[in-house]
Amino acid sequence: MKKTIILGVFLLTVLNACGQKGNTPENKQWVFDYENILTDSQIDILDSIIQNYENQTTNEIAIVTVENIGDFNKMVEYAVDFGDKYKIGKPEKNNGLVILFSKNMRETFIATGYGTEKILKDEICKQIVDSTMIPHFKKQDYFSGLKAGLEECINKWK
Repeated sequence: MKKTIILGVFLLTVLNACGQKGNTPENKQWVFDYENILTDSQIDILDSIIQNYENQTTNEIAIVTVENIGDFNKMVEYAVDFGDKYKIGKPEKNNGLVILFSKNMRETFIATGYGTEKILKDEICKQIVDSTMIPHFKKQDYFSGLKAGLEECINKWK
């Protein structure tokens, strides 16, 4: 598992270093609710928290909900690919974070860029998932779980 995470972080780092730009100002979107578990208002709240944090720090966070991970074998693979595809994180800083959640699969994962991993280590991300997010998910309060996980990541990443 550790090797997969390290490989994922390495791939995210390499692809970001190839000159890809982050989300463009005219196309900022941070919440991708493909599982349709959030209301528009909830998405706006999460987007606002992330945008304010990005404005203060340049760190970029995406929250992604999916019914399944398609052809990927593990959540980490999907999360890293998503971060690459949507250019989450500044290339020169590798400061991206992807919070991936699937209600249908009953799984969640936090993937970090190489620069982010220096502060939000795997153990910290796992603790955020297990202690902060999952208790809300068990009550089927997906918004609160995602919001609490997001805020915990932000608080630990400052």
